[in-house]
Amino acid sequence: MKQTLTYHSPIIVSTARRTDPGAYDRSLEHFKKGEYMPALHALLDYIHPELRRKYGNPEGTEFHVPHGSIIVGLKIAGDRLEIDAPFLALPDKGRIPLLRQIAGLNNNVLDLPCIRLCDGQFHFTYDCPLALAHPEKIYDVLDDICRTGDRYDDEFAAKFGASRINEPIVKPYDSANRERICNGIRQTCAECLEAVKGFENERKYGYAWDVIASALLGIVYFARPQGRLLNELDKAIQEHDREDIPIQEVIARGKEALQKIASLDREQLAEWLYFVETFVPGKRRSNLKNIQDNFRKIFDEATSAANAGDLMACCLMIVYKFYEMYYYNDVQDDVNAVVSKALHRASAMPWDTAAPILHAAMAQIMAGRLDDDNDNGDPEETTDRNAEISLEAALAEIQKIQQEAVAQAKAVQARTGLQSEAPANDGAGDNRSEENE
Repeated sequence: MKQTLTYHSPIIVSTARRTDPGAYDRSLEHFKKGEYMPALHALLDYIHPELRRKYGNPEGTEFHVPHGSIIVGLKIAGDRLEIDAPFLALPDKGRIPLLRQIAGLNNNVLDLPCIRLCDGQFHFTYDCPLALAHPEKIYDVLDDICRTGDRYDDEFAAKFGASRINEPIVKPYDSANRERICNGIRQTCAECLEAVKGFENERKYGYAWDVIASALLGIVYFARPQGRLLNELDKAIQEHDREDIPIQEVIARGKEALQKIASLDREQLAEWLYFVETFVPGKRRSNLKNIQDNFRKIFDEATSAANAGDLMACCLMIVYKFYEMYYYNDVQDDVNAVVSKALHRASAMPWDTAAPILHAAMAQIMAGRLDDDNDNGDPEETTDRNAEISLEAALAEIQKIQQEAVAQAKAVQARTGLQSEAPANDGAGDNRSEENE
């Protein structure tokens, strides 16, 4: 490998969280004063300022919020908060293996909510007295439901024939972006596999690890895939972090995952390239200090490598760390501007050209100097702006048909009556801090 991986501009430009941190503080204040309904309202405002208006009733006592293929219902009934989210329908065949998987989720994955079976349908459920509906706890309950629903709906449908109760409301990427992203995925896989082949021949397994990680994380960054493709990438990324098996085996599994993705035809790839409405964000909200703390070790190692003349190591470490940041965080705009510009300028560049660009960008972040001056004439910036406009148009179109989804969810609830049957669980003693703060 003689140069960096090719950079592909992301389908969604701005990754910054559109939340109001002050609303979370207001939620806590209301709860401390015993103002439980305002506390819940402020929590929903924190997640998205338009959420209550779009998905709630005029009284502010009931909400039906879409998140992928599930619709999360929240209802204030008297002095209790009831949460119900239809998940999957039990198939006619293959029931026992699916029931075992659901039991495993209840025992090993879900914390406060659980999955109940009623009239042949699985629902996520949770309820508690309003006096015990602490904002931090309720956020974690909603996060648990949304993450688990996202992670397992496609997998259980494919493996066990389970059918979704609600189909996700999606907007496919336009044809030009689908083509661009499919080409980008294939190019990334090909470049990475070729690089790994050379590193393995030279027994440079650490370098091979870095470039595989960058490829997997990079695809998630620019493609923003959904469904089974995202699940496959998530699994591969988790496997790539394993330390309980030899690094050669880790690399072999990473190569296998990339080969599998590269073997998909365009129609299969395009099936998982779409915008979808979500409820609870799947990533942390970035914080400059946390980013700096997370970068510190790699920055020191990359600096030492550059000073020693090992510019390839410098580049590989920094590119990996940049893509890892995007994978775990909704990155604020000022940091995103510095990093995306550096990745673009260092794209497919020789090590001696790319290393100063990448190292300077990380140094800029470490120093907190985020007043980046983007070039107005950059063609990549034009592509990015077009992608951002596509996202806004897609979400606007999705929002127009949310009323149909809400009506469908209410009909399901009326048939099942699950909310009144949800087991009480006050979560006493739960003292986790909010991950997204």
